[in-house]
Amino acid sequence: MPSSPPTATSPLPAGAWRPDALVATLHAAGLRPMQARDAAKVWMNGYHRDHLDRAAALALVPPVQARFLAPLLLEDRPLLAVEEVIAADQTRRLLWQTHDGLVIESVIIPADNGQRVTLCVSSQVGCGRRCAFCETGRLGLVRNLGVDEIAAQFRLASQLWNRVRGQLPAISNVVFMGMGEPLDNLENVLNAIALLTHDWTYGLSARKVSVSTVGVAQKFAAFFAGTQANLALSLNAPDDARRSELMPVNQRVSMADLKAALVAHLPRGRSVLVEYILFAGLNDAPADAELLRAWLDGVPARLNLIPANPGPDPRLQSPTHEAVWAFQKQLLDAGVRVMVRYPHGRDVGGACGQLAGAHRQKRGHNEVSHG
Repeated sequence: MPSSPPTATSPLPAGAWRPDALVATLHAAGLRPMQARDAAKVWMNGYHRDHLDRAAALALVPPVQARFLAPLLLEDRPLLAVEEVIAADQTRRLLWQTHDGLVIESVIIPADNGQRVTLCVSSQVGCGRRCAFCETGRLGLVRNLGVDEIAAQFRLASQLWNRVRGQLPAISNVVFMGMGEPLDNLENVLNAIALLTHDWTYGLSARKVSVSTVGVAQKFAAFFAGTQANLALSLNAPDDARRSELMPVNQRVSMADLKAALVAHLPRGRSVLVEYILFAGLNDAPADAELLRAWLDGVPARLNLIPANPGPDPRLQSPTHEAVWAFQKQLLDAGVRVMVRYPHGRDVGGACGQLAGAHRQKRGHNEVSHG
């Protein structure tokens, strides 16, 4: 993102404004710098922190500044709650309908130790990357989500969670691991992160925001320049042949080129989270662990092993617990920083690779794709 504050030349949905962009645009429209800052802060506190609607938050702004602010704030495109399904582990899969009748999903994930709660958000309606293990990829890409639609998932999920969480903490972590490839919608994702992490809005720590990618290598530089959020790379295979079979993106960017791009653009002092889904008999052998270790050599990385969840290809099954443990131990013994990420919400179709699957099975592919 640019170093100077961005400005907009036309109104945006109320929930799509980055705080710095709104201040800069108000100043360009004629308000003095302090007036612009105060107006934006008051409005954003009311709208985001206090969950007021557009008009009620605008009423908090002094009339002089409000006359400049009101024309910039379009009504948000609403997300309507369609379905909430609670898993045995208290993970909540949330189905939303967009203003144009499409559907997306978010997932509220309480940690097993009760110390934190994570929200998994979607960045697109559907996905064009067509990974073999992912339900969302079967839908194809319908469209990108706007900043307001991404942020609304957090706003609405937080409101829902705060009503039912009891003694559990509020949502403090966000992962862009829902529907879509976030780097294919990079500008809106970066602006949504800037919004979610600002002190005037939700005040999340950028270090508690993670963005998962299949490996859109040409976007790495822009991502790291634009945010302090974490990058999570979905690798899932130890060599090009198997990765290309699982993930078509590898047919355009080899694993060697992917590693080179990552090492070239990863800022000093930062690391990447590498995600590796384990499939029984496909990528979980001791030789595969050694290939994975070799690929990780020279990459500042933490590794998450993810036992496969049921998905669209019945041939892709999860290994046994013993096989997962053996794979992890081999890597630990080799000095790799590795942990196993066990699924949350698998029984309600809310785990990794399952989003949109349960809804499609229940109501049919055409409704999910076209509203």
